[in-house]
Amino acid sequence: MSNSPKFRRAHRALAWIAAVTAMVWASSGAIHPLIVAIGPKPVTFQPPQTSFEAASFKAPKEVLAAAGIGEASQLRYVAVDGHAALQVQPAGKAERVYLNAETGSPIADADRTRAITLARHYSGEQTAPIRDARLITQFERDYPWINRLLPVWAVAFEDDIGTVVYVDTGSDRLGTLSGSSKRYWQGLFQSLHTLSFIEVPYLRPAAIGLMVGLFFVTTVLGAAMLLRRGSQQSSRRFHRRLAWIAVLPALLFPVTGLFKLLTDELPGQAAPLPPAISTAQLSALPFKAGDGALIEAIAVPVFGGPPVWKTVALRDAKPEVRLSAADGSTIDGGDEALARRIASGAFGEDLSAAPVLISSFDRDYGFANKRLPVWRATGPANQTWYFETRSGLVAAQLGGPYGELKQAQALLFNLLHKGHFLDPLGLTPNQRNLLMSGLAAIIVLMALFGVAIRLRGRREQR
Repeated sequence: MSNSPKFRRAHRALAWIAAVTAMVWASSGAIHPLIVAIGPKPVTFQPPQTSFEAASFKAPKEVLAAAGIGEASQLRYVAVDGHAALQVQPAGKAERVYLNAETGSPIADADRTRAITLARHYSGEQTAPIRDARLITQFERDYPWINRLLPVWAVAFEDDIGTVVYVDTGSDRLGTLSGSSKRYWQGLFQSLHTLSFIEVPYLRPAAIGLMVGLFFVTTVLGAAMLLRRGSQQSSRRFHRRLAWIAVLPALLFPVTGLFKLLTDELPGQAAPLPPAISTAQLSALPFKAGDGALIEAIAVPVFGGPPVWKTVALRDAKPEVRLSAADGSTIDGGDEALARRIASGAFGEDLSAAPVLISSFDRDYGFANKRLPVWRATGPANQTWYFETRSGLVAAQLGGPYGELKQAQALLFNLLHKGHFLDPLGLTPNQRNLLMSGLAAIIVLMALFGVAIRLRGRREQR
């Protein structure tokens, strides 16, 4: 214990920085569960089951050529007012256009109308007027990167809580729901917890690293002092008692946070985007008269070959059908064969092992990735990518440069920073979040008592 006076002096010297850091990060971390709790909740996560009746329409390439569309990023047949329409996202553009499948005539304002319909479907709000509906093409303060989907429509309702629903009309998915209170607390969290207001390159991670690093050092010094006999003063005694509870989370929170900060700055391998769909290749219809009611028919882009039509019939009707968009021939092997074809093209070589269907979120492919079902495939250098056969997109990546390090960071962050190590206790997500917020609040309280002790010591010195 001969070093305890040195530890005490160093601990006191860093007390102010540690206190400010605790106020900024622990307090903002404690309010994060509040953001989830106070936001509006979707009434459903399932897209609406609209359908159209299959018929023998013109070849899609003829309809698209007449509309002057030579390449598309996404393309599918969907129902608009009960009739078949070609929904097309022209290459290089964000807003989708809609063409009547029978006549080829454009359907005015159809993408905005579809977005509003989806927003009402997911929110359950059927009567409030629409205040605004705008297309978002990049992530922003109210719609951060964690939501993944782009482009999306932000549909704002004129209601009491300022509901905004973000929807992807290209897949009919929900991005997220937001209310005015949630947006306020989310903005506060981003400003305090991630210092999002600092836009100078490298300055933000440097500032976070310096402050959190000094907080960690202060906590280590304080942990060493816990082993010696405590003071008889009531304020110091209470500070020590709080420290026994807070010392472990006060060590783990900054370590896992810094680990995430550093690994997020590491370069990664960008997944190749699906090739543009050449509309001249779309000679075959994905259905024929008599096929009944269909939900959608999607042109899935494939590397090095023509797109594949994936046609989805109404539930309890015929199974999904996969056809070559060039000649209408059947793609044998179902979705697994399509996943293999997409993955082989993305990796640039044939797969050595069959892709594996992932139908629910797990530790490696978490909820934040949004897309399900997906297929997990392993490529060269043990890279593991997740492919969505509905869009041809790479939904997530594991492996590659620093892949194992990033995977370890994600695991530790979820277990220790978000508290998933408590899951075996059977806690609900809200109970787990409440407990983690309580630990963060204890860190703040411990820091406040430390500041009070420091101020009283200065007064006594005077």
